[in-house]
Parts: sequence; C-alpha cells; structure tokens
Amino acid sequence: MDTTNSKKDESDIIHQESTKQLPPHHFTLSLLDIMQSLVQAWEKELATIDLPQNSLKVEIHHTTFQKYLEKKPAECLVSPANSFGLMDGGLDYFISEYYGGVNSLIPVVQSAVQEDWCGEQNVGTCLLVDVDELAQKVKDRKNVPRYIAHCPTMRTPKKLYGDDDIVYRCTWAILTCIRKHNATLRRPEDRINNVICAGFGSGVGAFPVEGCAKQMVLAIKHFLEAPVNVDGKKSDDKDHGWLYARRIEDSVQRSRLYVHQN
Repeated sequence: MDTTNSKKDESDIIHQESTKQLPPHHFTLSLLDIMQSLVQAWEKELATIDLPQNSLKVEIHHTTFQKYLEKKPAECLVSPANSFGLMDGGLDYFISEYYGGVNSLIPVVQSAVQEDWCGEQNVGTCLLVDVDELAQKVKDRKNVPRYIAHCPTMRTPKKLYGDDDIVYRCTWAILTCIRKHNATLRRPEDRINNVICAGFGSGVGAFPVEGCAKQMVLAIKHFLEAPVNVDGKKSDDKDHGWLYARRIEDSVQRSRLYVHQN
C-alpha cells in the first residue's frame, strides 16, 4: 500500500476543507516591487490602517515576482496591463516570458478580452484569466500561478499623472474581482489564496510613487471597511447611503490632491 500518496490525498482534502470555510475576502495580497522607494511608501501607508484578523492579509516585499515565486506559491499574478492584452512591454513582458513568451500568453489573454470586452477592456477593471493550460506546460519554474488578473492602467502605453485616481480604481477592481471569484467557487481547489501585485502605473506610466502607495492602501482600507466584508456586521441601508458614499469619494479625492499639490 502506498502510504505516501494516501497521506498526501488526506492532506489535500484537509486543506481544501479549511480554505472552503474561509470568507471570500480572506486572502493574501502580496505587494512587491523592485523600487525601494515604493516599498517604503507602501510600508508607511500600511502602518496607518488596521488589518483585522480573518480578513485580507497584506504582505510587502522588495523583490521581483520571479524571485518571490521561487520561494512561495501564489494562485494569481496581476498584470498592470493595457486595454488590448498586448503584454509585450514593461512588467507585462516579464510576465509573458514566465509563461513561455509573448507568443504563448498574449493569445490566451486576448481571447479572454475578446470574449468579455469585445477586444478592448476598460481601464480600471479586472478580468481574471485562467491560464492553467499554459502553467502546466512550464517545466522550469517551481511555482506558476494559475490565474492572470488582467487590469489595464491605461488604454495604450502613456504617462500617468498623480491627479488621476486610476491606481485606486485598479486596486479596488483587483480586490473585488478576487473576492467574487472566491465567493462563487465550484471547487475548493480553485480558490485564490495569494495574489501577487506590483505597483500600479509606477513603471511605464511613471505614476508618482507616494501617490501610488497612498491610493493602493486607501483602496485596501475601503475594501476592509466595506460592510459586506466586516465579519459579524449586518448590512443595512445606512451602510450604503450618501454619507457613506461621500466619505469614500472625499478620501479618494484627497489622495489625488495630495499628489497634485506635491
């Protein structure tokens, strides 16, 4: 009798049952970047908010996604893309190379963009693309995420300015997209527990580093405080009234003005 396989199967079942019990907003957002200034800005902003237990967990790493995946698995990798799925420049180029090259990944992503967005995905939205078939073909990598979260920061490559709230919108789109995915699982093993995300717009878009960190962490804060994500709290009409809406809008506007004035 092969006790090794039976123990592995039993372990998988236990893991699947444990993750099945987790609320959909309970996952890890692994923020990583090669820019030390952005990493420090993330750390500064993250220190200003409370991260409750049994909810979203945020980690910050000064590294590349390739080096991170050598040590730790993740189910999802965020692509700070353009609207047309042309992942052949900036960070997207390295993501494509990780999955076998631009000729391998781009057709898969563009097929999903065609299906859901008629070929042009709106800026500030998130499309979860299952690339498991490609991931299975990659033999020289230790960990290959099954999902690409395609999130355009721009229609086509261009400079981004700090008085835009695009970074907030992209971060919010990622968080809510992963939550929806986890809330509608067909199988426990399809759950996303760890998402790798670099700084939105801070590469090709040259979005100001401090503004990037401020808007990303603000979106995280609002996600944690959303009534539907607060464990044990019953949502009612007051949670979604104009007072709530104006508070959100005012804080987003302040994050834009902060960058614009500096």
